[in-house]
Amino acid sequence: MKQQPPAGTHTPGKRLSLITLAALILPLFAISLLLSGCSDFFRAVNNNPSGGTSTFLYTTNVDGSGSGGTITEYSLTSGALATLSGSPISLSATPTSIAVAPNNKFLFVGTSLGVFLYTIGTDGTLTQGNNNTIVYLGPTSTQALTVDSTSSWLIIANKNSTELDALPIDPTTGVPTSNTPATAVLSDNTPQQLVIAPANDYIFVALGANGTDAFTFSTTGSKPFATRTHKTLLSAVSGGHAASTSANTVGVDTKSTYLFIGESGSNQLRQIAIADITQDGDAADYAVGKDPSAILADFTNTYVYVANKTDNTISGFTLNAGSLTALDGSPFATAKAPLALAEDSSKTYIFAAGFGANPNLWEYYFDTTVPGNLDVKNTTSTASTSPSYSNAIAATH
Repeated sequence: MKQQPPAGTHTPGKRLSLITLAALILPLFAISLLLSGCSDFFRAVNNNPSGGTSTFLYTTNVDGSGSGGTITEYSLTSGALATLSGSPISLSATPTSIAVAPNNKFLFVGTSLGVFLYTIGTDGTLTQGNNNTIVYLGPTSTQALTVDSTSSWLIIANKNSTELDALPIDPTTGVPTSNTPATAVLSDNTPQQLVIAPANDYIFVALGANGTDAFTFSTTGSKPFATRTHKTLLSAVSGGHAASTSANTVGVDTKSTYLFIGESGSNQLRQIAIADITQDGDAADYAVGKDPSAILADFTNTYVYVANKTDNTISGFTLNAGSLTALDGSPFATAKAPLALAEDSSKTYIFAAGFGANPNLWEYYFDTTVPGNLDVKNTTSTASTSPSYSNAIAATH
């Protein structure tokens, strides 16, 4: 790549008090997950609903011992990344996911203990909120999370649980306005990743070997979840492909028109019109690399990118008139075991974060000769240790 010329049944989860938090003990399974390698426990989250000027970038990093982790904070100025003062921030639990609120006032970090809240300063630095205590304790550890475009709902999928939670939050502070979340029931207790459509009308949850769930959603009222629709794996929908093994990742275009599902085994990207989500029938499907792990539909609604964990590549497509076409330069080389993608809101740079080698944070700009192709601008490491284990990334909007 050229260099640039001169991204079961459980009690519902609750907001946790300081007294309750003091009684928690870090789950031992976090250590075993890390030692087992790049586990399905770590999933990327699409945190880019819409708009704004991207100035700051955050990654979550897993501690080499498996007993904690860090958040690395960056500023982005004219494409140049700079580590912010005080970065990285230490975490007392293993991080699993991260999401910046669309209003850029705060972010949430999902961990093996639950969800922590941080306010975003004018200089991009993070300060732990909610009196330095956890804001959400689910029935199990947090698997994936996101925030709706009004910055009023925190949606959480829990590891090894069928409980999907929506916690109402104050859009100014991010602090929960209720101790009890609204809940929905997943088809299976195997959530991998979730995404909310920018229009806030649907939430999609990848369930690994058990397909994908789609829930209608509303930001008004106290019961935001409604109808659930289940989509089986690609091999059960479109004939002629190798058997699918896992729905790993989900994404939505910026106009809330299409759902994208990345499935391993068949190594396909499925494209389903959201208006037809309740209907049976074949979906369009496109070949990607081995074990797709993250999906990013860029802000211009022109390109779709898929990180492929085992190939260490990014597959790129143009989105035109409802159809995807592979970019001429695709696939693009990237970090080892890429698990997360993000785009700055100036629609200029794409970022990929990898799990298990330095440098593990790759920055790209759009090629001027072949629009949509990704050219490497810079690479860096999110941690001083080698290898660096980054499993999620989020940018201000």
